[in-house]
Amino acid sequence: MVGPNLGHGLGSALSGSEVLKERLPGCRVVKAYPTLSVKPAMFFCGNDPAAKTTVGQLIRELGWQPLDVGGLEQALHLEHMTLLWVRMVRVNGHSPPHMVWAV
Repeated sequence: MVGPNLGHGLGSALSGSEVLKERLPGCRVVKAYPTLSVKPAMFFCGNDPAAKTTVGQLIRELGWQPLDVGGLEQALHLEHMTLLWVRMVRVNGHSPPHMVWAV
């Protein structure tokens, strides 16, 4: 749920899906975010344009599509994505190669 200034609308305390489930007991809620590409993306962020150019080139050389998501204030969001990925692999037993985000 996107709130003011592109922040989390619920202050990162609850997801919009959880709020919906609370407000509509008995409903079945599934959160999905489809991606529509075949080339995996590597998200990155930072405040130094020259350093980001270098990192973007390295990402491309490693076979990923570099996706600059903005300044260093985006780092927390990327870390949350990492935690999601790790939990899916370690807790849910998903195969890492099948868990590539694409853009």
